[in-house]
Amino acid sequence: MTSKQQHYARSAFSDGATKLGISILQTAKQPDKALKHGRYFGIPGSTKLAKEILERALATPKIQALLANRPSPQWPDLEQMAAMPKGSLGWCVHRRLEKLGISFLVEQSQVKESQTDEEYVVTRGARLHEIHHTILGLPITVAGEAAATAFYASTGSSPYHIGVLSSWMLRGAYEPSERRLIWDAIGFGIAVGQKVPELFSPRWEDGWEKSIIDWQDELGITELLKSSPFQDEFANIYGLTL
Repeated sequence: MTSKQQHYARSAFSDGATKLGISILQTAKQPDKALKHGRYFGIPGSTKLAKEILERALATPKIQALLANRPSPQWPDLEQMAAMPKGSLGWCVHRRLEKLGISFLVEQSQVKESQTDEEYVVTRGARLHEIHHTILGLPITVAGEAAATAFYASTGSSPYHIGVLSSWMLRGAYEPSERRLIWDAIGFGIAVGQKVPELFSPRWEDGWEKSIIDWQDELGITELLKSSPFQDEFANIYGLTL
């Protein structure tokens, strides 16, 4: 006896899930083309669930305090950062960008003068990505991005970050030689998240000239960094020893 097959109209959600799957697979296969292949990673960000998660984040006391007294959206330019004391946050951010030949994900000219709380959180979150890489000593390899994304996903449960993380997790299937380091990096990112619940509320903009060593001490991650699979990054990029 066979049951009658039911036919259902394909929903917008299933269509979006299919597109997201394409981005996950293509990015895992060709991470060097992540900007092109990752065009569908934004789909989960428009869901009701993602909006609820953002609302919960906005309601936390630390972020409420930050929003009530927003740090300046005007960041120093790269020349100003380069002139800051060696080993300072600003100096290290400049050093990293210059040595790797990259720029900020969001340039100063893209920052609107007037922003709602939601716009501010999203924009600032994207801008802080390079600061987080600097403080944690993460390279821009698949493993380095996997560590950062694992931190974001484990602390915020954002559908967007979980989608991106899925791609980095799958990378080892395409390139087995990278698998161990990627999973070590994911473990490190999660461990940081267990120690520090979020890296959004620190007032980074008020401490450009403060040593990243002092920042790490303040965050309570000094010892944890010694277990990073990327310890050489601090010496190679900044000339610092953990």
